[in-house]
Amino acid sequence: MNTGVVILAPYLDFIQIMPHSGRPANALHPNESSRILRFEDMIIAGKLMSMGILPNATIQLVRRNALGHTLIFRINNRFKIALRKDEAQTIIVEGA
Repeated sequence: MNTGVVILAPYLDFIQIMPHSGRPANALHPNESSRILRFEDMIIAGKLMSMGILPNATIQLVRRNALGHTLIFRINNRFKIALRKDEAQTIIVEGA
């Protein structure tokens, strides 16, 4: 029984591509915070939302690894998550 679709159904309108609105989370600078606007990749969005990372959540870039391929984010000042650069690029946050 797949209940993931039922749980994520209210958030499906946030999973869309809207050009020229926001910037990717991987463009944040260390210790910079922003608010998640939407997700651009439905598969990654489903995984993130199942972990409690939802639109309108506060996201802060804590640090990058030496090569910049892995980014550590703090979500809602509660927990940290490590994402690959290409995964973080699908999270669209407020900002120019």
